[in-house]
Amino acid sequence: MTWLEAVPLVLLAGAVFVVPGLIFSLAVRVRGLSALMLAPVFTVAMASVLSLVLPLVGVRWAPSSYAIGVLVISAAAFGIRTALSRKWADPVWKPERRSVLIASVVGLLGAGALIALQMGTAFIKPENISQTFDNVFHLNAVRWAIESGNASPLNLGAFTGISAYPSAWHAMTSLVAMATGASIPVAVNVTSIAIGSIVWPLGALYLVRQIIGQRLFSNIVALIFIPAFTGFPLMMVDWGVLYPNLLSIALLPAAMGLTVSAMGLGNGYRPSSPFAWLLVLVAIPAVAVAHPSTLMALLAFVLPAILLWAYGLVLNLLPLTTPGRRRQLWIIIGATIVSALLLAVVWRKFRPPPGAAGWGAVESPSQAIGELLFGGAMGRPAAAIIAICMLVGLARIVVTRKQLWLLGTFLVAGVLFFYAAGLNFSPRWFLTGVWYYDSYRLAALLPVAMIGPAAIGATYLWDTACRWIVDFRMGKSEKLSEQVTAKTFGTIASYTAGILLLVVATQYGVMNWAVIKTHHSYVSNATSALLTPDETALLERIDEHVEPGAVIAGVPSTGAALAYAFSGREVMQPHILTTHGEDVDVVNAGLKSAKEYPWVCDAVKKLNVKYVLDFGTRTVTGTMAGMGGLMDLSTSSSLELIDQQGPAAKLYKVTACW
Repeated sequence: MTWLEAVPLVLLAGAVFVVPGLIFSLAVRVRGLSALMLAPVFTVAMASVLSLVLPLVGVRWAPSSYAIGVLVISAAAFGIRTALSRKWADPVWKPERRSVLIASVVGLLGAGALIALQMGTAFIKPENISQTFDNVFHLNAVRWAIESGNASPLNLGAFTGISAYPSAWHAMTSLVAMATGASIPVAVNVTSIAIGSIVWPLGALYLVRQIIGQRLFSNIVALIFIPAFTGFPLMMVDWGVLYPNLLSIALLPAAMGLTVSAMGLGNGYRPSSPFAWLLVLVAIPAVAVAHPSTLMALLAFVLPAILLWAYGLVLNLLPLTTPGRRRQLWIIIGATIVSALLLAVVWRKFRPPPGAAGWGAVESPSQAIGELLFGGAMGRPAAAIIAICMLVGLARIVVTRKQLWLLGTFLVAGVLFFYAAGLNFSPRWFLTGVWYYDSYRLAALLPVAMIGPAAIGATYLWDTACRWIVDFRMGKSEKLSEQVTAKTFGTIASYTAGILLLVVATQYGVMNWAVIKTHHSYVSNATSALLTPDETALLERIDEHVEPGAVIAGVPSTGAALAYAFSGREVMQPHILTTHGEDVDVVNAGLKSAKEYPWVCDAVKKLNVKYVLDFGTRTVTGTMAGMGGLMDLSTSSSLELIDQQGPAAKLYKVTACW
């Protein structure tokens, strides 16, 4: 398949993310372009809830059941919205200026096209897979959600023997796969592109609008910066591969924007206060079920805004001249203390055991600080233009004392990244354990904290440059309004030339490097870490030899476990880290000698293992302890070779036990 042939699949994947949420947005009367910008977070929120509810009522997870669920939820939300509107009227909404609306739509299309081009180039072909450790689980889990008709976090946890696993990405990808009829690898790639090129730009623009408002230049420059971050979305389809983090971080800006709006700290349109907070509650399950660590990031990132909001509430109560005001003050103080204690408990408990992740600091403290300030986290080239604008924006926030919470958000993001990447120190466990102490995951969060200050700084630099040029030409020092500036310099030609120049400057070099870096994870050749072309070809026809219900053994870290994702045939270990029992250990250690040891056949029969894949000794983990019974199978009298592709990809039938 070529990317040209895959374009309709990408568009359909985008529709899966946008259309359900847009129905919800219209049902609850979200105004203007915000209805579109918030659609993905509403879509994923409904998918997260329905993936939990549908199995409880005996309904399979499928596009049809999801669509019916969306209509039911939207109808209920419409009723709630109507009831609330009778008691709490919304402020008057002013339609967006046509120029801002057109520029935003065109900019979203342009930003989406750039990101899609970056990701498509990195993926090489629509069917190429990420040759990384976690991809074994993710691809198989999508197949599991489809085959079981259950995309619940509990079901995905049971798939590998744990209590639960964040499943929103798998739920959405399974919908895309079922709606398009694409193979699992193709569905995964087009879903990733839809998340990067549609979900992320829409949410990021919504956040910028809450920070700056609907100013034309600010919206344009934000949409130029959005596809110019090396840390996101490309890093999450390179490192890991971390698909759940890809989705959750793409949703984070919209969730932040809704929270800031509910507190009255934003510059965008804000509905009545009760409903604004209900929209925040809608966004929370989307982020949490996509990945809980990003919910923790949401709490951390909006904490400065919450403190500023609480401070404003206290100021409004002063002086405490009435019992009612004193009572309200004590309520605020009590709520603050309880919230702080709950956050501390959740933050401490919401993490893996200390031994489950061993990532230490990977850089010197000075290098981590430099990368934080110049936008080149984790060895990426510095994004000079965005970094300069961001630093100017942070300075403007300090000078003007407006949007001070943004400064706090950036400092929070910076401290978390600094401790993960550049400092092995005791607070590191408490601060970054939620993210497995992984500096890559925290580096991918930085663009969310950078986009607002960068847009503020770029807008200030633009205004300053325009003022200087006008003063020089007109010989005047008077302060010009934005309208005069736009009339003087805002011609279509000058805007177009400036936009093109800025796009080239932010894309050339830096983003090329990021694309090439990601590209290496998707190369399919004879030395690929997970699947070689021969192994892929064998997996694609494995259902011709293996009957439904039969189980396939194989060293999972060689890519053999992906037989399930490619063919739907069951494998003994669907993930490299699958929790398993003694019988699996017996088969792993002794299958090739089953003819000689009856107890091996006992385990084989209990597990219904009838076939075994031999993909050699090259693995994605570099270790295969306890797997001796699944390697060097050519001389085994317990097995019969029934298919082979190239010298190293072989499928055997177990003959000793059946």
